[in-house]
Amino acid sequence: MAKKAPKGKSTAPTKPAKRNKAKKSTSKPKGKQAWKLVGSGSALLAGLAATRALDATWKTATGRKPPTKPENPDIAGREALLWAALSGMAIGVAKTYATRRAANYWIRSTGELPPGMSNNATNAQEKKLKKLSKQTAGTKR
Repeated sequence: MAKKAPKGKSTAPTKPAKRNKAKKSTSKPKGKQAWKLVGSGSALLAGLAATRALDATWKTATGRKPPTKPENPDIAGREALLWAALSGMAIGVAKTYATRRAANYWIRSTGELPPGMSNNATNAQEKKLKKLSKQTAGTKR
């Protein structure tokens, strides 16, 4: 004889309750993450290269190590100011150049301005973007 199920309960296997799979997307779009990686990485590498080149140039020109802490009273005032000005300028120029090159590479690769730059695009930048897009479209054939 088959066993009877208690009143109100079924012997059929039950399915687990469906969970709401719709999750709020808090992650950034992959394009934005990729641009941050490319832009920041190129700027970081350019800054490191500029620092090494500037250190070697300073040592060759003065015969001394570059001042690691220009605010130190043992370092002459002119030397500290010159080092601060040269290192700031060299690193700033290198980072700007590297980021601009990375942005141009991004434009050639994707046909769009990097994320975050489109809001500030001027007419000249938009024309350049269209021109680059046409050039890359012609070379992909």
